Amino acid sequence: LTLEFRVVYVQADSNGVEVDHRLNGIIYTVNKFDEDATNPKSNSVWLNQEYPTIIPYFETAEEALSTIATASNKDSPFYVKHKVENGIVTESYVEFVVTEEMAHAYPEMTPGTYTLRGEKTYDRDTSTWLVDENYISPYYESNKEIIQTAFGNTGRCRETGTGRSIYFICGNSGMDARARSSGTVASFSAEYGSNCTVIGDGSSYCNWS
Repeated sequence: LTLEFRVVYVQADSNGVEVDHRLNGIIYTVNKFDEDATNPKSNSVWLNQEYPTIIPYFETAEEALSTIATASNKDSPFYVKHKVENGIVTESYVEFVVTEEMAHAYPEMTPGTYTLRGEKTYDRDTSTWLVDENYISPYYESNKEIIQTAFGNTGRCRETGTGRSIYFICGNSGMDARARSSGTVASFSAEYGSNCTVIGDGSSYCNWS
């Protein structure tokens, strides 16, 4: 009688991230970034990388809005949207909502849901730019037009900088939306003390006080 016993060890560490390679389609997130985390990548969603299923995601924008409102104890009108293909995040967006109430308070605004597309242009791991200093994201002009439509092209809009440092913002005391030619997009609410953003390094997350 011959018996064989074999043990296979799989080492895990604090950097391990669970991935669901079956994940496909559009999902929504409001994951809060934690600067004190030992591995910051574990609490962000990253463009061109695998989606970490340790971060909750939602199948509808309404679920995302409800979740961030509950978490922040405010009606924070924004969230992050992603396109995922076979577990890989291929596109990331910030969506913000101009409500009827907001448009009533600021008549130049137009009610609706607005989508700003982010782009990765900077490698945080190597601290290097992936584009030259004159680069302008192919999504920048579209993002700018979307923001202008939402807020109205008024004196509350401004643009500064050159090349990949161009910065455009429209806002009021309730909320603003921003885009950079380097690929960053965001929506902030000073009133609610919260924001959601896609950074030019490819990361995306939300924050609230």
